[in-house]
Amino acid sequence: MPEERHRTNRAGLTAGYVIIAAAVAILISYYLDIWWYFFPVMMVAGGVYLLMIAALTARPSGPSGGSYLLYLLLWGGVLAILGAEWIVNDLFPGNFVFLVVVFMVFIGAIAILGYVLRSRR
Repeated sequence: MPEERHRTNRAGLTAGYVIIAAAVAILISYYLDIWWYFFPVMMVAGGVYLLMIAALTARPSGPSGGSYLLYLLLWGGVLAILGAEWIVNDLFPGNFVFLVVVFMVFIGAIAILGYVLRSRR
């Protein structure tokens, strides 16, 4: 029963965050007059949200905490990095190889972190 209450609280928190992130994305897109920036800004905001949830709630020492922490870190980081790379590639074209390398280093770091967390058990 307490776990069900936490899901409801997180759902409300997530809904509020998505509404605020959408408002910020609309303001940034309006200010820059580039309306398709709405999507990468929402990706960055969603990624930052998942990373914050990972930092605040995940416990790697619990029975499934390590996998939940890795899940949040992986998908939060992927969203944030891809959104930021989308904007950087638009502002500074021609850096595709560098952006792919940054993404690969992130995935490698998450894989190493997953190995370290699983080997501690």
